[in-house]
Amino acid sequence: MKMPDDLAATYQRQLLDQALQTNDDTPISQATVEAFLATPRHLFVRRYRERASTEWRDVDASNLTQHLATLYADNPLILFGDDDDNVPSTISQPSFVLRMLDLLQVRPGHAVLELGAGSGWNAALIGRLVGPSGRVVTLEIIPEVAQRAAATLAELNIANVHVISADGGDGDTEGAPYDRIVFTAGTYDLPRPLYEQIRPGGLMLAVIKDAGGGDNLFLLEKVDDHFESRYATPCGFVQLTGKYKVDTLDPAPVEALPQWSVLKEQEVGRRPFWWGGKGRELFMWQTAGIRSFLGVTEPSFRSFKTVKTDGAAKEQHYWGLWDPDGASLVLARDDELVSYGNPKATEHLLRLIHRWVDLGMPTASSFTLRVFRADGPVRARNDEWIVKRRDSQFVWSLLPGSP
Repeated sequence: MKMPDDLAATYQRQLLDQALQTNDDTPISQATVEAFLATPRHLFVRRYRERASTEWRDVDASNLTQHLATLYADNPLILFGDDDDNVPSTISQPSFVLRMLDLLQVRPGHAVLELGAGSGWNAALIGRLVGPSGRVVTLEIIPEVAQRAAATLAELNIANVHVISADGGDGDTEGAPYDRIVFTAGTYDLPRPLYEQIRPGGLMLAVIKDAGGGDNLFLLEKVDDHFESRYATPCGFVQLTGKYKVDTLDPAPVEALPQWSVLKEQEVGRRPFWWGGKGRELFMWQTAGIRSFLGVTEPSFRSFKTVKTDGAAKEQHYWGLWDPDGASLVLARDDELVSYGNPKATEHLLRLIHRWVDLGMPTASSFTLRVFRADGPVRARNDEWIVKRRDSQFVWSLLPGSP
C-alpha cells in the first residue's frame, strides 16, 4: 500500500497532466510546472468545503488520504464563508492558477504583491518563481484566513513570502514599488494606491467585475501614468471585501426598486424574445454575451433576482434596463421582454442588441482596456466607452486592429 506522500504525488501528477491538457493551446512553462511540483496543494488546505455543501471538512495527517482526490481535483474549494452566494475566500481552480502564473511572467528576483492570500498556495508558487533573491507580499483582509496562511508558510519554511492582514485595496506602500501585482479576487474598481506601487512597465493581473455578471481577467501593463491591457479572458472569482466591495454588483429583487409599487401596475407590453434557446434553465448562460456587453457600455443595465422563499430550490436571475428619469423599465426574463411605465427602455434595449450584433457580439473580454485615475482627463473615440468609477476610469475599446 502506498504511503500518503506517494499517493499525494500521484494525484498531483494526475492534476498536472489534466492542467496541461486544459491549457494545451497555451502550454504551461517549465518554470511553472516545476513550481507546481515543488509546492503540493494539499499542504495548504487544513479546512474546506465544496460549493453546494454545508459540510466543513478538516484535514490532518490522520485523514489526508480520504481527502486527496478532492484536494487534487481541478476545482476551486471554499476556505471561508457559509453562504454560497457570498463566498469571501477560496483556493482557486489549479489549471487556471497555473495559466495566471505564466501570464504574470514572474522572473527570479522580482518583487510581487498579491491581493488576497487565501490558503497561501498561490503566494508560495510565486515565491518559488521569484527564488531566494525575490520576495512576495500577500495581503489578506480576513484575519483568520491570514493567520492560517502565515502559519502554513512558516511550517513549510517558505521565507520569501510575507502575509499581511490588511485591506488589499490599500496595497503595500512599505514594500513598493513592485514588479508584478496580482489579484486573486475580483474588483469593480482599480484602487488608486496601486498606480504608485508598481514599476513602469510592470504587469498587473486584475480580475475586473462588471454589472453584467461574470468576471474577466485582464493582464495590464503600466504605461506612463495609466495601464493598458495586453490580454483578456473570462473567469470567475469572489469579489474583494473591505472598502472596494461593491454591493450593487449583486442582483437585487426588482421589488427593491423604489418605484416598483407603481410600475408593477403599469405593464405596457410583452413580447416573446428567445436568446438562441428556450426556457428558464439556460437563460442566463445564453444571455452571458449581451449581459457582459451591456454591463460595460450601458449605465441603465441592472441585474435582478427573484425573492428567495422557503419553497424555492434556488433564486432565479434575470436582468433589464431601468431608466428612472423616464420612468421606464424593461425586464428580460426567460423567453420574453416585459415593459413597464412606457416602451422607451424596451426600444433602447432593442437598439443596443442590434448594435451589439453589428459589432460582432463582443463580451467584456473582447475589448481592449485602458485604465486611468478617476481625476484625469480622458476622451473616448468611436467604439470606445468610458466607465468612471470611484478611483479609476475604464476606457473600453473595440477599435479595429485591437488585440
